[in-house]
Amino acid sequence: MRSIVVCASKRFREEVRLFCDDLERRGAVVYRPNINEPVFEHEQHVSPHITRTIFRGLTLEHFEMIRKADVCFVYNPGGYVGVSVTLEMGFAAALGRPIYALENVSGDPCRDVLFDRVVGSPEELLKLL
Repeated sequence: MRSIVVCASKRFREEVRLFCDDLERRGAVVYRPNINEPVFEHEQHVSPHITRTIFRGLTLEHFEMIRKADVCFVYNPGGYVGVSVTLEMGFAAALGRPIYALENVSGDPCRDVLFDRVVGSPEELLKLL
C-alpha cells in the first residue's frame, strides 16, 4: 500500500478526521495534517515568538510528511484552498508527487493546474494507489 499525505484547511477539521479514518480503516498509510493543534484556539494569548516557532514547526513537519508520502491529497470541499495548503501543494509539486484533490477548482488557475486528478472518495483514492 502506498502512502498518502492529506493537506487541508483547519476549517475542515472534523471532515478531514473522518476522511483519514476511513482511509486508514481500508489499510492506507495516512499522514494527517496537524489541524487540531490547541495553538489555533489560543494563538492570540501566546507571545509572537512562540507562535512563530510553533507555526514554523507545524509547516516544516507537514513538509516532511509530504516528502515521505507517495501521493498528496488536497481536501478542498467547495474548492477552498488556503495559504498553508497552497504552500504544501507547491512543495509536493516540486518533489514530483502526484496531487489529487476532492474538487478540481481552488479559485486560482495556477493552483488548479497542479491537480493531477479529482478524487471524490476514499475508495476512489485507494483505487489509484
